[in-house]
Amino acid sequence: MPHWLFEALCVAVVLITLAAMARHRGWPALAREYLALALAGFVGEETCIVFYDFYRYAPIWHGRAHRVPLLVPLIWPLVVLSSRAVVRALWPDAGPRTALFSALAVTLDASLMEVIAVRAGLWSWAEPGHLGVPLVGIAGWGFFAYGAGLVLDRGARPGYLVAVASAVAHAGIFASWWALFRWVLRGPLEPLSWGLLAAASLGATVAAARARARGHTLGPEVAVPRVIAASVFFVLLAVTAPGEPRYWLHTGLVAVPYLVATRWARSAQEDVLGQTRA
Repeated sequence: MPHWLFEALCVAVVLITLAAMARHRGWPALAREYLALALAGFVGEETCIVFYDFYRYAPIWHGRAHRVPLLVPLIWPLVVLSSRAVVRALWPDAGPRTALFSALAVTLDASLMEVIAVRAGLWSWAEPGHLGVPLVGIAGWGFFAYGAGLVLDRGARPGYLVAVASAVAHAGIFASWWALFRWVLRGPLEPLSWGLLAAASLGATVAAARARARGHTLGPEVAVPRVIAASVFFVLLAVTAPGEPRYWLHTGLVAVPYLVATRWARSAQEDVLGQTRA
């Protein structure tokens, strides 16, 4: 796939996903959160590259702001916002744990996005890990999402989100590196990393099944924007690694908990409520 076509597809996916989200949230609140997350994402990306020089983007990207392609911080808010929608749907009583649960979901999603993007040559890391991605690189977006969630949960001004999300991301990366990743879980990780991913997938699947048993599922209003946003990476995977089973296995392990949690058809209770309102 020509890179310009991939970038055009990304722009279309961002616009369509935002339109799908706006149907259930309204533009003003969605736009405030999206723009704040995009700016925070850029600041987080730029400072991580400058401070750590642990990864870099390929020169094929168009439209850069210093070292960061502008499309990247325009995509990541969709991951964070859709993960928060998942948590609110499955665990509406999560309360102060919403930020943590959302961060865990973002980390799982980031694992898939990272390995596919690295395989496609969109960016590269300074050392190996799971399918070319060190675990600290995957965890970094979870730390960012946790910081962003702390601000969003409290309804604070969007300006705070930029500072807090970036600060928490750096604190998490720095602490996890010196406490863990510098010493262990570093370098080529397979097959150990597959065990870690399988355990994460199993834990998320069990949690999704329990939420479903309590009557909490992902309806189309949550699932559809996620499917639209994820489609660009599915296309990228199909184009760049159609015959590499490791990448498809990773995709399947990430997808299973979401498939368990998703309800595409209206339930009988919803039909009754709809008839009553009519």
